Amino acid sequence: MNYSLIRGIKKGTIVFIHGNSSSSEVFKDIMNSNKITQSKLALDLPGHGKSTDIHNEEEDFTMKSYSEKIISILNQIDDDILICGNSLGGHIAIEISKRITRLKGLVIFGTPPLKKPLNFEEAILPMSELQIYSLEYATDLEIETAVNIIVFNKKVVDIFIKSYKETNPKIRKALANDFANNNWSNQFEIFTNLTIPKFIIAGAHDTCIKTEYLLQVVNNSKGICELIIIKGCGHYPSIEQPLQFIDIIKKITAKVFT
Repeated sequence: MNYSLIRGIKKGTIVFIHGNSSSSEVFKDIMNSNKITQSKLALDLPGHGKSTDIHNEEEDFTMKSYSEKIISILNQIDDDILICGNSLGGHIAIEISKRITRLKGLVIFGTPPLKKPLNFEEAILPMSELQIYSLEYATDLEIETAVNIIVFNKKVVDIFIKSYKETNPKIRKALANDFANNNWSNQFEIFTNLTIPKFIIAGAHDTCIKTEYLLQVVNNSKGICELIIIKGCGHYPSIEQPLQFIDIIKKITAKVFT
């Protein structure tokens, strides 16, 4: 698994995990920002970004495999940790949260903590065009259509078209199998019962997730749990509205790394 690390001058390490058919590029602005003075670690999940070998037929791309690899990396960090997970990255963050030794806070965005059995209809808006994220292959038109639906800030559309095409297609098949076989934990239960500070960032124009479901998550959560809405933003706040995202994470670090 490829990752980039920027050492900070303050206590705390922020770990960024991207989504399905995306890459660590969605965190480029916050990684390069001098407003965040903690250490920053951005992962490229196997089969994505700089971890891609599109011809690799053998690698395990299941949720369980991703989780175990990330746990191994994060539990070697001699520092307090804040995990920020986008979409699939948020689901992984929830899955691993109870096993990260020095976890002090959790941020998810583009991620509804799902129940078990999986409650898609309750949490996710029906959008048939987005089914390409469960398919190995899609046409150029299908990819372009889906990305334009999921991204509100059209300036970054090309980034996600490119990342979809460069992602190992076996990933989407593996994740679809995880969905079909219900190979996920009860993330709603895990997330709401975590006693560390928790934050849900949501794009006001996210076409995937039901805001009322996120409110249900917040209202059922123990301890600190905040829902933060970003205007002019779809499924990818960190790259669609990077300045707002950076300011939000800066405020969160002040609450988490005390």
